[in-house]
Amino acid sequence: MNEATTNGADARQWWQKPFRMVQTNLRMTDAALDPESLAQQTVELGCDVLLFNIGGIFAFYPTELELHARNPLLDRDLLGDMIEAAHAKGLKLVGRFDMSKATRIAYERHPDWFVHNREGKPLEYNGTYQACVNGGWYQDHAPKIIAEALGRYPVDGIFFNMFGYRSTDYSGRYFGICVCGNCRRRFGEMYGKDLPLKEDFSDPSYRDYLEFMDVTTLELGDKMYAAIKAARPQTAVMGQRTRNDLIRMEVQRAVDRPAPEWPHQSGEQARWAAAYGKGKIYGSTSANFIDFAWRFVAETGACHTLRFAQQIANGAVLDYYLLGVIDQDDKKPMRAVRDLFRWYGNNSEHYAGLRSVARTGLYQSRKTGVYGRAAASAKYLQGSFRGMYRALLDSRVPFDYVIDEQAGEAGFAETLRRYDTIYLPSVACISDVEAAALDRFVEEGGTLVATGETGFYDEQGRPRTVNALRSLPVATIALLRPDMRGGYFRMGEGENGHAPDSDLMYLDGPYLTPHLSDGTTTTMTLLPPQRFGPPELCYPEVESDLPGVVSRSFGKGRAVYLPWLPDWLYQRDSIPDFRDLLVSLGRGQAPVKLVGKGRVELTISRAGADGHFMVHVVNYSGQSNNFYEDPSDIHGLRLGIRGAGMRARALVAGKALTVSGPDADGYAWVEIPPVGAFEAIRFDA
Repeated sequence: MNEATTNGADARQWWQKPFRMVQTNLRMTDAALDPESLAQQTVELGCDVLLFNIGGIFAFYPTELELHARNPLLDRDLLGDMIEAAHAKGLKLVGRFDMSKATRIAYERHPDWFVHNREGKPLEYNGTYQACVNGGWYQDHAPKIIAEALGRYPVDGIFFNMFGYRSTDYSGRYFGICVCGNCRRRFGEMYGKDLPLKEDFSDPSYRDYLEFMDVTTLELGDKMYAAIKAARPQTAVMGQRTRNDLIRMEVQRAVDRPAPEWPHQSGEQARWAAAYGKGKIYGSTSANFIDFAWRFVAETGACHTLRFAQQIANGAVLDYYLLGVIDQDDKKPMRAVRDLFRWYGNNSEHYAGLRSVARTGLYQSRKTGVYGRAAASAKYLQGSFRGMYRALLDSRVPFDYVIDEQAGEAGFAETLRRYDTIYLPSVACISDVEAAALDRFVEEGGTLVATGETGFYDEQGRPRTVNALRSLPVATIALLRPDMRGGYFRMGEGENGHAPDSDLMYLDGPYLTPHLSDGTTTTMTLLPPQRFGPPELCYPEVESDLPGVVSRSFGKGRAVYLPWLPDWLYQRDSIPDFRDLLVSLGRGQAPVKLVGKGRVELTISRAGADGHFMVHVVNYSGQSNNFYEDPSDIHGLRLGIRGAGMRARALVAGKALTVSGPDADGYAWVEIPPVGAFEAIRFDA
């Protein structure tokens, strides 16, 4: 094959443009597949990129490395034939490595390369052995596999599967942490102590172990990236937090996850990747199957379409994950996936170089996700974040993620300036660097809205005596009351604009009795837990002057603090009063707004090249908890946009729209055609 024709100057940049990819996660029995047929099926599915196995656990090419097990059913150079067939059809081919495990061939030769628990047992599953991040399989042999494969084959990209530490197997059985000699040695060198005895914050080594796992995984990612670029510099590397050229994540169901279903996984991942990647292409592959135990039964087409619609609306490329080849036993989502991929391919020119122009930020804290388990309100943290996410989405407020991992970077202050309001949903763990940047954001005119234990712990979950944020109107907490079931907030005159027909809002979960800073303003007063049975005794008996909302000016901006968790309550109960309260506390004029009934997500982006705007409306009417069916068309929606031109076109409906206005607030308006799964509207000058 002629690499010069398949990997020319333009081809080396394919990953910087919108694409549609299908992953065929091959089984050993797929060694007999026909490459020409698979390439044709990939094209017919509407894809222009094929993800295909290279090696790791089993090689799908004739490896000469003794410890790299070759697929025993392989009787030809399948990878070479597939690359030739793919390139002949104009497809890019991304190679998949799974270095996370190896067969007994490698294990028996070098058991010290693999994960072992305190009982001395290896983490083995169906004859494969989990590799230790610090062991020789990852550190020494994986680069040899990379060099061999990329030295032979002109693959266009590389994807690694299951990179990092594992303490459970595929069946979810807990195994324990790896205590092999390599882990003991490296941990001792880095921290001067032994590995933790248990994965719990009561163990004095556990916080360091969490950092250890992260640091060593990222270091290994750098090593793999360098090995790939040394072998084939023009090959793109897909990853998440490890070093990469583009970001790839995964959306999937897990039947054992507690209800309610979280249907926003796709949009959530896209928002994170947009923030983390800072201009890189990103996507989340939609797992075709119900769960790992049933890899051959597919989700509905409506489920995949909703996932992909969120991805498109939030700037991601399309990516579909199949176990085996495209010809599946369960074909029910295939038509929907094909139609959507073909539509995206026909409209990809509209999506090049898009960047969100939302004016609201939602703070996503990895530190809180990792170390917040040590916080007093740990069990509420995920619900608080998801409740705030839903509050903004359900209120049709376009928003982006602001992520803590970029707080120490030079451009973080400029990132914050893009927003009028940033929400911090019980972001417990905040470093001094983060706090300084957020305080500066408020001083320069921004608005912070924080709930719960925001800022009361350092970056490793250790309690602070004084809140990290100087801008917050509460520096210390007098008492955390963990159970406020039966409590209420009374809203005084003019305080119930978000709920005009009610003077009360109920309270559950914790309440943090605040010490108020100087210059604060308070609204809503706490009615501590009241008797709720028997009925004869159910009347307000005790009131207080403790606040539900505390705010103050700080520099040119404003900081708002709620010493309770309305975000968590909204996620649990979906009562609109909590949503409307949170959204009412933000400031700024939205770049786009939508009028009319229906469960939708609203996003807005702008292209850097010609300056056109893209507005997306995603229809959630077909989703109810874990049930997904084709959505009902939503009629009668009107869209207002600021700063856009006077030409508009609905790309899904395929028709030009009449633009009226602008009105007194600067919004130009269009009537949106009936919205099925989603609508994409392009505005031009």
